[in-house]
Amino acid sequence: MAFYALFGMACVLRVTVQGYPSAAGSASCLDLTPQHGAGAQGSSSPYTLWVDTTSVKQGGMVTVTLNATAAGTTFKGFLVQARCTKCSTADTAIVPGTFAKYTASDANIITMECENEAMNSMTHTNNDVKTSATFTWTAPADWNVAEGIKFRATVVQVKVTWWADVMSDEISVTASSTSPVYPVTALVVAGFIAVSSLFP
Repeated sequence: MAFYALFGMACVLRVTVQGYPSAAGSASCLDLTPQHGAGAQGSSSPYTLWVDTTSVKQGGMVTVTLNATAAGTTFKGFLVQARCTKCSTADTAIVPGTFAKYTASDANIITMECENEAMNSMTHTNNDVKTSATFTWTAPADWNVAEGIKFRATVVQVKVTWWADVMSDEISVTASSTSPVYPVTALVVAGFIAVSSLFP
């Protein structure tokens, strides 16, 4: 009986240390800390978050790539979010944009819901070794243009070896123009007609 009790405890402990091989857990949503039983690495991260633009309109799209930069370096898991850099709660302000796969057939990544906002995070689907992951992010159409955005990631190399605060360049958000654009010729004709109507 004692053997079965000890065996059961060992199984529970093993699962707790390994964390979530198929995806990040919801407990990691705010502080982006994996439940692996160890602290983040103190050395410089061997990973980068690359963005294809540093300026996007409200409702516009950004392509984001998580890369292993050091030779021979890989990763197994990650969690990426867009975070507000100028909000009063910048450490916990998840920008409510929408992540998506860059390649629809990519079986290594999946969107995730955090804080009851669908698809506002991107994570892994398995613990296969990876050297990169590419996805897109669409900015909310009503985002305050005064508030900047940085993509922030936690990257797990293997089990208890992970890095926090892997950051992208800051992205500025500009208001999408809703004003109609008229050709110069059309404006000249419209002006001529308006003036002519004054002299029958």
